[in-house]
Amino acid sequence: MAIHTPPPAAAPGLTGPVSSLGTHCTGRQQPATSAPRPYLHPIRSLGGATVTEAAPADHPHHLGLSIAFSDVNGTNFWGGSTFTAASGPVLLANHGTQVPQGWKSTADGEADGGTGSESGAVSWRSHSGGELAVEQRHLEYFAHPEPGTWSLSLSSVIRPAAGVEQLEVSSSAVKGRAGAGYGGIFWRFPQGSADPLVLSDAGSGADAAHGSRSPWLAVSLRIDGAPVSVVLAQDPERPLPWFIRAEGYLGAGPAVAWSEPARAGHNTPLRLGLHAVIHDGAVQTPARALELLQQHPRLSRPGQTDRTS
Repeated sequence: MAIHTPPPAAAPGLTGPVSSLGTHCTGRQQPATSAPRPYLHPIRSLGGATVTEAAPADHPHHLGLSIAFSDVNGTNFWGGSTFTAASGPVLLANHGTQVPQGWKSTADGEADGGTGSESGAVSWRSHSGGELAVEQRHLEYFAHPEPGTWSLSLSSVIRPAAGVEQLEVSSSAVKGRAGAGYGGIFWRFPQGSADPLVLSDAGSGADAAHGSRSPWLAVSLRIDGAPVSVVLAQDPERPLPWFIRAEGYLGAGPAVAWSEPARAGHNTPLRLGLHAVIHDGAVQTPARALELLQQHPRLSRPGQTDRTS
């Protein structure tokens, strides 16, 4: 069970055998205004339902499951417009690029009973082309004991590049756009055939989850007439507010700079983590969401959530 870049889109360090569960893309084919970056898409359930969206017409810079920030030291790594206090959203020539380097993958077993992982570096290049940040990123994927279910984990450690003293991560909300604290690990969902059901520890609905520090977030959809769910959880030692939007499009992720900038230094890196359970079926109660999460290997093994250094 491996998530990888297929040969036609492969870059050095991002290669591997084809998998039916997901594809790890380099992002090199994306336009500059989308802030090209590695991303996972499509991610599929064991039943074949696609639970990510990439480059949709409403937001072409939304790329499956990726790590993106609207402002790191003045460079836009999110894509699209930049929010300015004076003029609101403005399309500027300030987009950065994330370049994967030295990626390796391992696999152990098949999709119905095995595990696998990918890890490597990501070089964050500013809009002027210089290296702004260096990242170690780790992906893990696991079989899950529930039928029609598998698990995924993404962890990341981001530091300033050599010659860069500090990283300052901002957001549109920090700059004055209410509720727009997005930025970090972000999951863009597809359009389902019915309204999504969103659950969290803060209650039912996207409004309850938005801005909360709920340990988990469940999104249930109907794709091609069948129910499918993604249950997300953060690393328990560093929960962040959730950004989630369910009107116009469906997307969610922990927000690094929800209301104030986040800063990272060489000895104080930015650490990110997100864990997912992809389940063929509806998740209609908090108890069911927690039942699925508690069988995720990275959440059932205390002290083993951070796999980067």
